[in-house]
Amino acid sequence: MPTHPIVDAHIHLWDTGAHPWYPRLPEFAAALGEPGLAGNFLPADYDKATAGVTVNGLVHVSATTARHAYLAETAWVDGLAPSLDRPVAIIGTVDPTLPVPELLAHLETQSAATRFRGIRVFQGLSPNSPAADAIASWLQDRDAVFDLVAHPGNMLDWIDFLAGYPDLRVVLEHLGLPESTAPDHRTAWSNALSLAAKETPWLCKLSGLGMICPDLTWPTLEYWLETSVQLWGWHRLVFASNMPVDSAAGTYTDLLTTIDRAVTADATDHEAELFYTATASTTYALSPLA
Repeated sequence: MPTHPIVDAHIHLWDTGAHPWYPRLPEFAAALGEPGLAGNFLPADYDKATAGVTVNGLVHVSATTARHAYLAETAWVDGLAPSLDRPVAIIGTVDPTLPVPELLAHLETQSAATRFRGIRVFQGLSPNSPAADAIASWLQDRDAVFDLVAHPGNMLDWIDFLAGYPDLRVVLEHLGLPESTAPDHRTAWSNALSLAAKETPWLCKLSGLGMICPDLTWPTLEYWLETSVQLWGWHRLVFASNMPVDSAAGTYTDLLTTIDRAVTADATDHEAELFYTATASTTYALSPLA
């Protein structure tokens, strides 16, 4: 297990009993083979999952699927954050189908939350679209973070588009979303991830493997971890658990044990501190007052 404290750069909290914000969550959970993921996941559940691990900061990422529920979710997480008893950053979202003036108004509304740091758009956002231009410009002007959802099929398009926003802080989500563990998908993923690593200054979240891998053991994750480290280096990778989603493949302890095997074998102490804590703390402006 890591000897460094951790900043977990990607978690989801949801109270599905109280808030009808996640209508597609049961279908998503069933597709992962874990229908229980559609149940509540609240601060006490996160603390239980991470028992024995020192987690000094969190980045909450919106997972709403009900139309425009993200506005209420951002305010809810901002109010819930003190109960987490550690610095919290919020990555919201926005509806890319909105007319640009309404889209910008939704961004402004969320930015009123104390812990708001940026957005991601999980589906429906295309590079070189009016929505993408509006989002990238708004985020760049405010020095906010774009948690980028890109996959091997559109990675080059995103690289080309975001080159037009050189001051935008971009964090690639979930290792560029490999489609599966099939050999052809692994090749497409490694090619796309290599291109992003070489052609951009982006950071990259080492997360999401629980969505495609059957378990979180070393033999299963070795290829993905070693390839990612080789391409990005520890100074550009960021630890993120994607809990509770990645718990479909194993526990938080399983994930940390496997990842820390790679860290212990390859990273210097300074690199380990960057990967586990410092890079995310800086990127998402986490501080004791956040």
